[in-house]
Amino acid sequence: MRKNIIRAAITVVVLLLQATTVCAQNHIDQMVENFSALGSSKFTSVVERNPATGRIQKVVKVLEVTGPKAASFRQVFLKEKETGSFSQQQEGEEQTLTLSCENSKQVRLYMLRTTGRTVVNSAKVTIIVKIKKT
Repeated sequence: MRKNIIRAAITVVVLLLQATTVCAQNHIDQMVENFSALGSSKFTSVVERNPATGRIQKVVKVLEVTGPKAASFRQVFLKEKETGSFSQQQEGEEQTLTLSCENSKQVRLYMLRTTGRTVVNSAKVTIIVKIKKT
């Protein structure tokens, strides 16, 4: 079981390294990697594989951060908005930023949900990487 988790983690890291050279959302990926190692955040990563071939079909990463560091994610999303298709929604105290990037090998969706109107209290970053069939 532990070997499978280690193998999956290595696969995710390799996939992310390959993907960040293709899409321009390097800063978001780097921040998620850095914050996922901190004790003040909550990080989940799931890899979906094709049962017949063992190839990765989809990777989903979710990072939750609270406190003053959460605001830095909003700044990075706004900085990267020109690198793909970007949308922004405000609903009460919650703001959602979405950024997508597509190329011949994959579709990457980045979503940031923050709470707090003037000061960001918490942030939840979701990254979905869907591998296209080759």
